[in-house]
Amino acid sequence: MKRGGAIGNLGRAPVPEWEEVARAAWPGRLPVPLVALLGRAYLPLLATSLALLVVAAWTGLPWLGLAAWALGVATEWLATPADTGTVRLLDLVGMRAPLRGLLRSLVAAALVFVSGAGATAGLGYVTVVLFVHLAWTAQPILATWLSRSAPPLRFAPGGPQPRPFAAHARSYARAVGTPGVLAAIEFVVLAKTLAVADDLLSVPLDLVIAAAAVAAALGYLAWTALQALAVHRNQRGWGEELLADLTRTAPSYLVYVSLGARQSKYIVNQWLPALDALPRTGLLVVREASQLTPLAATATPVVYAPTNRDVERLTLPSVRVAFYLAYGERNTTLLREPRLKHVMLAHGDSDKATSANALIRVFDETWVAGQAAIDRFHTAGIDMPASRFAVIGRPQAAGLPVGPSTWTPKVLLYAPTFEGYYANTTHSSLDVLGVELVRRLLAGHPELRVWFRPHPASGVNRPSMLAAIADIEAMLRDAGDGNLVVADRSLDLTECLAAADVLVSDVSSVISDYLFTERPVIVCDPDGLPPDAFVAAYPSQASSYLLGPDLAGLDTIIEQALGDDPLRDARIAMKKHVLGDPVGGPQRAFAANLERLCAEPGERAG
Repeated sequence: MKRGGAIGNLGRAPVPEWEEVARAAWPGRLPVPLVALLGRAYLPLLATSLALLVVAAWTGLPWLGLAAWALGVATEWLATPADTGTVRLLDLVGMRAPLRGLLRSLVAAALVFVSGAGATAGLGYVTVVLFVHLAWTAQPILATWLSRSAPPLRFAPGGPQPRPFAAHARSYARAVGTPGVLAAIEFVVLAKTLAVADDLLSVPLDLVIAAAAVAAALGYLAWTALQALAVHRNQRGWGEELLADLTRTAPSYLVYVSLGARQSKYIVNQWLPALDALPRTGLLVVREASQLTPLAATATPVVYAPTNRDVERLTLPSVRVAFYLAYGERNTTLLREPRLKHVMLAHGDSDKATSANALIRVFDETWVAGQAAIDRFHTAGIDMPASRFAVIGRPQAAGLPVGPSTWTPKVLLYAPTFEGYYANTTHSSLDVLGVELVRRLLAGHPELRVWFRPHPASGVNRPSMLAAIADIEAMLRDAGDGNLVVADRSLDLTECLAAADVLVSDVSSVISDYLFTERPVIVCDPDGLPPDAFVAAYPSQASSYLLGPDLAGLDTIIEQALGDDPLRDARIAMKKHVLGDPVGGPQRAFAANLERLCAEPGERAG
């Protein structure tokens, strides 16, 4: 889903693992426009419903109170599948859905007693509320209990889930947000209790309705408990069945996925086509459930393995190589396995400080795109023998077209990078010059079509990034005529790079990949460094046109890039330095190096 609520999609507050599992298989997801609307309107609607409920209690207006209660519950019920950032923040600070529901019920109970519904009816409603909330509160307990014994679960990105995963997700989903069954039970009793004709109803009928509602709440609790028990009984068999299936396929490698929330969208997905094209079979071991939903469809088996025990069980005898895509604390779980060859693939090549991490020393080998990456480690004082590096190019970029396009009008892609977690990784131009850049391009270069694709994690640390995104998207939508907000078309990065005649970006792997096309690159320098200092700090940008924070010379740069292009020869040379030139292409080099590590020791020697 797109960004929604108070914080960006990738920056949403954490929830329990079992809730992420439930959301990874959530049926009937809401349309994106409705999700966006709920993200903006959730708090106002919730506050309005509660305020009206309080007013109704003070003034003794039962139908106003009932309408306000229903508005609050409907908002909560819709917000459950919408999974807005605002709801996650409330959950994070302890105001989870059951507590919000209890607060609503307490005010409704006050309304019942001041509206003259009668002591019996009022006591009946309070009794029903207690049992409804008993059944509601029990759901997270059941989910937590069930998740603690869950085996590794096979996951199918973008498709119907295997039975074990679906069964766990269904049980967990009952503990997420506001359950419609329990809300309906309470609504019926509250509506009856506040009915204008309540004085015509007999006390026995009040008791019957309350008893029926209590029985329904307890029945729901019993049913959900039995469902959880049924899943629990099948867990051992499902775990053994999964391991047997994987053993039959004899995977030669595994990809260890442990990342920040939802980072699989841009870290793992870029590697999936290359992994699927390998002649040997493998599997993805995913440690956090938040990585599951963003995963693209893949032929490589995906297994959710949250515990260390799961990882050990999935390290099958046939597995010879472990690939890592990022530096994560949980990598140590698998790194301690000496039988495997541990290989860092990383998720991009750039001059960012994160691309020359001293943690690289713990891996047996590091597979890089080109010589630029090896030089980067040496420059950072991380000296390792050449034998621990393998140059494989960038399989992700190998399918991009090479040379100028023949399309008219020309497309300029603005793809700013992530703002970074630390000062030395802050390279994004988005909230520094991005808005003015797009404004000037639209006003001064009608011959171009401007496409905009921000980094998926934009706005995690700097809210100003989200404001800049909103401004740029509004300008491009208003401009129309081929100017494009990439998110509106659901284009991936490769499609955007293939279509672009010129790229405007920041210090990032996006520029490195785009070098494959040999088309002009404009790199932004939001800090305004002198050109010599900028190139000294970021050597791979020596063949890019440099744009400072004041946008000085923008028109000249555009004219040069799409005209005589004086940096073309330097850019072609940089392409080989950054992306390598492996014999047979990057995919063949990737497969050949995997074959080398999978070979028996005797075969390697030969």
